[in-house]
Amino acid sequence: MINVSIIVPCYKVEAYLARCMDSLLNQTLSNIEIILVDDGSPDICPQLCDDYANKDPRVKVIHKQNEGLGYARNSGLEIAKGEYVAFVDSDDFVSTNMYESMYMEAKEHHVDAVFCNFFTEQPNGTWHNSDEVKSNTNCSGKMVRQFMLDMIASPPHKSAERLFQMSVWHAIYKRSIILKNDLKFLSEREVGSEDIPFQIDFLKNANSIAYIQDPYYYYCYNGKSLTTTYKMDMFERYKNLYHVLREKTAEMPDALVRVNRFFIGYSRYCIRHVAVLNTQEGKASLGELLEDDVWKQVNRDFKPSYLPAMQRIFYWLTRHKCKNGLVFFCHLINLLNKHVK
Repeated sequence: MINVSIIVPCYKVEAYLARCMDSLLNQTLSNIEIILVDDGSPDICPQLCDDYANKDPRVKVIHKQNEGLGYARNSGLEIAKGEYVAFVDSDDFVSTNMYESMYMEAKEHHVDAVFCNFFTEQPNGTWHNSDEVKSNTNCSGKMVRQFMLDMIASPPHKSAERLFQMSVWHAIYKRSIILKNDLKFLSEREVGSEDIPFQIDFLKNANSIAYIQDPYYYYCYNGKSLTTTYKMDMFERYKNLYHVLREKTAEMPDALVRVNRFFIGYSRYCIRHVAVLNTQEGKASLGELLEDDVWKQVNRDFKPSYLPAMQRIFYWLTRHKCKNGLVFFCHLINLLNKHVK
């Protein structure tokens, strides 16, 4: 049996794919398969993927029409054969001992998923260690559920938006659980983030997990990536995601405060973007965002006092539809951030 299937969606990454593949082909865990999913990339990525497959039998290639990251991962899952499954973004890279360390941890402690710390590249080229855990940690039963909640959002009054990164790229997942429960990724084009719904679905069905303190994954800064680009329809996608998360956690009453905070945090990103646009489009978008009916549901279940001071002010202004106050506050925040830098 293949130990780990590594699924790598590829779209417009011809400048980064070699770096990513070097880190995967040189893994100390040899019994792996690397599934490159060409998501209809218009550059030379399709040819690069085929070249890697011709050179190394561990590499498999899927060519498909462009549908986005979530559906590309689903295509990889359809042909994966590994005992565990991993996901890597093709403009990132990993330590060469990542999958051996994580697979051995999974086998030693008989867990359904293993997570690891990770490095995040800063705009100035330095690397930040996530340091989410200070020592290797195992949990089972109700603690897995707690981990899932802390991944959605922090409990009230915590300053951090969440305690654990929601992205799937710093983990391996037991494929049998994915198959048994027919787990799929949603499209980020519809719900804003494809990772957290998958994490919730998996962790709801997992009995135990482990978290390794060593940072193995390198999340690279890319000014053109999805996470650094704002589109005017993002609020609609985050609203869709909010409803999806409420549905997936409906049987857990204590999850509602986390889901609401998750949505408030993502909405804050949208508000900060449109509030500083001195254009008619920006003013209209801010008005539409504040008047959306979704806030009636959020405001009914969530109180400003649940948040730290700055976030509390922001939410209070949003809750009371204070457009001028939000514009001033967003400009102030941008000015303070610029001064800190």
